[in-house]
Amino acid sequence: MNISQKLTPFSQSVLHPAAKIALRSAAMQLGVSDFSISAPELARPGGVNAHLSRLTVAVWGGSAQPVAHLLGVAPTDPAARGKAGRGVKTAQQTLRDFPHIYGRLRRWSEWVFASEWSQAQLLQVMEEIELMVAEALMWDYLASVAAVGSYVHLGGQIAKFEKDRARAHALRLGLTAGLETPAGRLIEALALDETPEQLRKRFGHMAIQPEGELAIPRIGEMAETLRGVLPAPEPLMWDIPRAQGRQDEAMRNAMAAAGFLGRSSLRKAVELAQASLITHAKARDALAFVLAAARHWAQAAAAEGMSDARIQHPREIFMLEIEEIKQMMTGEWHTRDRIAPLIALRQEAYDQEPPLGEVGSIGPLGVAGPATQGALLPLRMPDDVSPPSGFVASVKDWSPAWWRVLLMSEGVIAPGGDLLSWIASVARMGDLPALVGGAEYASWPPKVMIRLDPGRNQAEKVA
Repeated sequence: MNISQKLTPFSQSVLHPAAKIALRSAAMQLGVSDFSISAPELARPGGVNAHLSRLTVAVWGGSAQPVAHLLGVAPTDPAARGKAGRGVKTAQQTLRDFPHIYGRLRRWSEWVFASEWSQAQLLQVMEEIELMVAEALMWDYLASVAAVGSYVHLGGQIAKFEKDRARAHALRLGLTAGLETPAGRLIEALALDETPEQLRKRFGHMAIQPEGELAIPRIGEMAETLRGVLPAPEPLMWDIPRAQGRQDEAMRNAMAAAGFLGRSSLRKAVELAQASLITHAKARDALAFVLAAARHWAQAAAAEGMSDARIQHPREIFMLEIEEIKQMMTGEWHTRDRIAPLIALRQEAYDQEPPLGEVGSIGPLGVAGPATQGALLPLRMPDDVSPPSGFVASVKDWSPAWWRVLLMSEGVIAPGGDLLSWIASVARMGDLPALVGGAEYASWPPKVMIRLDPGRNQAEKVA
């Protein structure tokens, strides 16, 4: 997960240290002993992905450029390059180990939600939050290296028999269409008009807006708002059965083109890329469980602080760093007079701070779906649109809040993002034409007719 958006002090104090620990731990687990981590770079937009790009090349070898393109960052070389065989082995190990880790992280989250809060319990969970977030991020990063590395490896196998880059990339998109992910299952549930209670039970831990900011409510807190009162729109291009059919067709075509001698290695590369992308999506889901638990703990800490008026509103807790919350709970900051000025200063600074810049703007990347065309429709809010038929939606930060627009779209564009972003995962499952890193299209006039071609990593105006 790229930690790229503007964060409250609480979220920053949890995520920034955890990301550094997680990257170092991931590098050690992958056997990359000389991996350097730059704290200033890590705090910049795309900083996590810049490190993951170098780490992926250090494990898998090959050129830095295709790896960096998939992660939406500028290519930089690591100190040493790995080899494809090593990458395959480490990815297979990640796939074997992760199911146990997923269960453990989810059980910890469920334990936090089931806790009866006393000061002792609050302090115990607080000591575990940073460790659990760091572990969840580490597995996100391990799965990222497996997914990006295996995706590049699959591209290399396809290039052995398909020399045209656009056709080769389109074939790779077809081979990874229809992959089931937790985020995609949420969109399917919304499309099937599941009730708020059903959504809360299955997806309550997920973020309703882009992941990372713990001050923002989860789906469990806003299921009715997310679902709305209108029936779900009929999906236009997001279609799971069609996506799975496209994957089958792409596999038949690839096997026929690879020939007798190339089929075995191609099949293994396809299966590894598919499994790695699915595992990464599940790693993001495990992270969502852990972050939901961290938010739940913060809300419990806020309730404890409100019991004697040290804080006056639950949202104030997110203006404190996690160690400061500990001071509040242990009595070191025992009065409102001690806490209120700091909260006021932090809130003012947060309100004045501009959002961080876009991530993934080094060039467009097609992440799902076949070519399509429609009227380009830049959107700012999920509920301020009565879209025309046949539109391609351009949204800065795709998230579950945009589910209706997603279902009605001919295709989608994100100015930032990468192969592993939320919109990429959702679009792959439904084979919805999708392009990330499309910041250059933001200056195009609204409702201009465009052709969106993920296989060619581009959109173009249609006369």
